[in-house]
Order: sequence, then C-alpha cells, then structure tokens
Amino acid sequence: MNDLLTGFQTIFSGEYPRLLLSGLGLTLAVSLCALCVSVAVGTLLGVVRVFRVPVLGPLGNAYVEVVRGIPLIVLLSVIYYGLPALGITLEGFPAAVVALGLYSAAYTSEIVRGGLNSVPVGQIEAARSVGLSRWQAVRFVVLPQAWRVALPALGNEFVSLILGSSLASAVTLQELFSQGRYITNATYRQFEVYAVLAVVYFLLTFILTRLVRLLERRVSRGQKLPERRVI
Repeated sequence: MNDLLTGFQTIFSGEYPRLLLSGLGLTLAVSLCALCVSVAVGTLLGVVRVFRVPVLGPLGNAYVEVVRGIPLIVLLSVIYYGLPALGITLEGFPAAVVALGLYSAAYTSEIVRGGLNSVPVGQIEAARSVGLSRWQAVRFVVLPQAWRVALPALGNEFVSLILGSSLASAVTLQELFSQGRYITNATYRQFEVYAVLAVVYFLLTFILTRLVRLLERRVSRGQKLPERRVI
C-alpha cells in the first residue's frame, strides 16, 4: 500500500501534472474539432441519403458502408502515413482531426438520417406552401426538428470521439493517453498512471453525458413529434 501511495505521489509531482493537463487540453481540442467535421459531413451525408439525391445519395451510402468497415487506427494511418505518398502531408493534429471527423461522420450520418425520418412529412409540404424551396424547407424547417431528435445520439458520438482520440498517439499527437505513456516510461508506474487516465476519461465522459441530458430536456421540453415520417 505504501508503494502504491508513493506511486501516485510521484505522478502528481514535478512536471507530470502539467503534462497530463496539456494532454487533456489537446484531447478536448482534437475531439471538438473532429466533432465539427463529423457534424458537417454527417449532416450532408444524411440529407443526400434520406432525400435520395441523384449520384450523391448512392455515393453517401457507399461512403458510410466503407468507413464503417475500416478500423479507426487504419484510417488514421492512411491519412498520416499514406497520404504523403500522394504528395499530401498533414501534421499530427490536422491528421487526427480529419481522420476522427471523417470516421465519425459515417455514424453521424445514420443519426441524422434517423432524425430526418422522424419529422412529419407535412412539415415540408407546409413549408413549400408558403414559398420555400425544397432545400430551404429542409434547412430551416426539417433539420432543426431532426437535430432535437438526434441530440442524445450526437452526445454519445462526442463521447466516442473523446475515447477514440486516444488512438491519435499513433500519429505522434501528444494527447492525454500519449502523455500517460510518456509518464509511464519515465516512472515505471504503469498501474498508477493508467488508473489516473481511466479516472480522467471517465470524468470527462460522465460530465459530458450529464450535460447532454440536461440540454436534451431543455430543448425537447413540451415538444412531441407525430409518428408520420418525411420518407
């Protein structure tokens, strides 16, 4: 027990707390940037798939099937180590953001698709009757309602991005897990370091989940959608 306490004291002394905090900040930055990419690409994919846009719809379906069949670590390696062979070189941070964002977009597309399908078909008809084009109706009427339905699942996807960011160490990014490995190599305190990392990741995801649930209750308070679908 004394040895265990000594190990934790070692981790929380010297420069190690600063390294963990810097890694935590980088983890959050990568996850937030990747979420922006995921939401943008995933929303576009969801819309073109639900409304069966010619050419783009089938391409969107193919994208989702392909990406969901590739491990995230492989996609990270392709973008960071493979693209230089094509003349495209990305640093660790943008490579991690692009890989995580594009990977998550395939799952966000499914979330958006479910949200769109939950919106009553009459919403588009009503929007068209007041002079909006089809895409204006989708943008200003259907998507806001779909986002309310999709919010809980999007929160879960953000949690997955935070956990998946630990793989960014494979592309030399000094995020939280990478800093933990550095401290482990420096102190030989594997159990204590990884126990601390586990607690930090748990607290991150726990707090985020509670915030999403709070936001969900506030957004959806008193609003219920009929069962008819857009498609």
